[in-house]
Amino acid sequence: MSMPSFYLDEGFNEGSLINLSGKEAWHALGVRRLDIGDPIRLIDGKGTHALAAVEIIEGRNQACLRVAELTIIPPLQPDIVLATAIAKGDRQTTILDMATQLGISAWQPLQCDRSVSKVGKNSYQRWQRICLEACKQSGSAWLPELLPAAKPEDVAKQAHATGREVLLAHPDGVTVDCSSAADKLLLIGPEGGFTDDEVRQIVSAGAKKVSLGQQILRIETAAVSLLATLRLS
Repeated sequence: MSMPSFYLDEGFNEGSLINLSGKEAWHALGVRRLDIGDPIRLIDGKGTHALAAVEIIEGRNQACLRVAELTIIPPLQPDIVLATAIAKGDRQTTILDMATQLGISAWQPLQCDRSVSKVGKNSYQRWQRICLEACKQSGSAWLPELLPAAKPEDVAKQAHATGREVLLAHPDGVTVDCSSAADKLLLIGPEGGFTDDEVRQIVSAGAKKVSLGQQILRIETAAVSLLATLRLS
């Protein structure tokens, strides 16, 4: 059995005794049934990874952990921001889960002309939970930032202005160049694709069209395919 991971956003120091409470404590004590002395892994979502052990248990909703060893893990390079239209239902879960495992620094929801799904009242809380669970499962020490929804041309323009390489997934694109070490913004459109006008504006903002093959891919497939190509090449 792999060592369980737990999230503490307030951070922690080597040798310190810290409290684990709320949902994370319930998962540790009520679900995983950890006992005194059991080893665990802690992350703060900002690059800090620690090995710790359960030292005190108070019921099923609180435990005290002793931090034994702390490591600062640098973010993956290049820095990649993923910008996609919002997918329907569980397919949005797939995007965030797999993209987090592949080490994006942020996810940007896009407001496209052909978008069907929109940001809901509790969307960001749900998306945060998905990313957090993916971090804990994959061992990533970095929790992706969830950015406010914006139009694709505005996102492309801003990213290009800050020096990012902007890649637009498009059937007419060129083969992805994996040799570039530049930070990147990846743009994936909705089910019907970006409109011709959106494509013109995105390219005018400095984006390069890249091809993901001959097949027409769903949003989540295109996003994971492009990310994996860049991360695993």
